[in-house]
Amino acid sequence: MKYKKLLINFFKKPFFVQIILLIALMGIIYFLKLSFDLSDSNTPNLATLVINFETEKRFFEGEVVKEMTMLDALSAAVSVGKIKLNYAIDESGNVNIKEIDGHTNGVNDKHFVFYLNSKKINMPDLNTSIVHGGDKIEIGFK
Repeated sequence: MKYKKLLINFFKKPFFVQIILLIALMGIIYFLKLSFDLSDSNTPNLATLVINFETEKRFFEGEVVKEMTMLDALSAAVSVGKIKLNYAIDESGNVNIKEIDGHTNGVNDKHFVFYLNSKKINMPDLNTSIVHGGDKIEIGFK
């Protein structure tokens, strides 16, 4: 009985009070929605590394950290994928990759080719080319 009486009393109140309650309820829902943001902002920024040689093709995906270079990404993939990497960095910071996974640079007139988002990157610049989340790094042997 009390429930029916409560409903009757609620609807007898002025229309203005009901509008204010409705607006307050919508405001609470709006603020709860903001605090429970379910977007992908908590997912890590991932980059993809593709090693595409004639005899093999390998894919790696990993989290990008601040100021990560293409050489850093390659080194991370090497440690996870058990790939042999032999490179040198001179006094100027230029990179010279000598070998990747049994393929030697310059043998039989074939050289490593590096791309960041389909844009060719020169080998000496691998230590200065910054990788961001969503980037795709490709390594070829042509």
